[in-house]
Amino acid sequence: MFGWKTKRPGDNPARIESFAALDGLLITGHTGLLAGTRIASTLGWKPVEMLRVGDKVLTFDNAMQSITDIQRESLVVPDTGLPSRYRPMRVPEGALYNCRDIWLMPDQGMLVECEAALDACGDPYAVVPARYLRGFRGIEAGIPPGTFEVITLAFRQDEVIYVEGGLLAYCPKPRQLLEDIGSGRGQEYDTLVGPAAHFLVNCLIDDDDGDALGGNPADVPGLPRGPIRPGRPMAPNPFG
Repeated sequence: MFGWKTKRPGDNPARIESFAALDGLLITGHTGLLAGTRIASTLGWKPVEMLRVGDKVLTFDNAMQSITDIQRESLVVPDTGLPSRYRPMRVPEGALYNCRDIWLMPDQGMLVECEAALDACGDPYAVVPARYLRGFRGIEAGIPPGTFEVITLAFRQDEVIYVEGGLLAYCPKPRQLLEDIGSGRGQEYDTLVGPAAHFLVNCLIDDDDGDALGGNPADVPGLPRGPIRPGRPMAPNPFG
């Protein structure tokens, strides 16, 4: 797995998770949330590793939704180290309303809301992989100590969920192995990569726009009630 050492589920039977809900489908890429990251759920802010299939979490578009699949991996940093492309991203304490450091896998999509996204894709909302956030408010690539567990959540459809610090994490539904994940077909949000993602993040850096990526957790409605904004407005497409 791109240089990662992955502990087999058999190495720790307590960590085995049932994948029966979505047999034959895969979540791909270096996505996921590190154990300890808290998720807004019907039980309040709950560590992601404590969630189970069937639990309901708060989504940006569709209020409370049930988790249909969970993937768990225990990752060990190899002795040779890791290229920066594959290192988790550290969001330092206080960068985005977070009260402690947050670690994100490099390909974990994060929802951004800003005018630059509207200019780039005709919608003020876009998803950017965490690795492109390097340099914004002290976010940098790093390596968590020792072995760490990564949990990837999935739902019946693409969802964006509330995570610690008011951040919004993109959870695409699992897709068939041979499906062209990069095509974006049927996806709710545009995922920006390459020059488009760099442009968007540079705009955030220039404007020091922390609210584009994170909101005050106090503004997230009291759980288990629904979100303040049950859905996102559809912006007109200036390109036609």
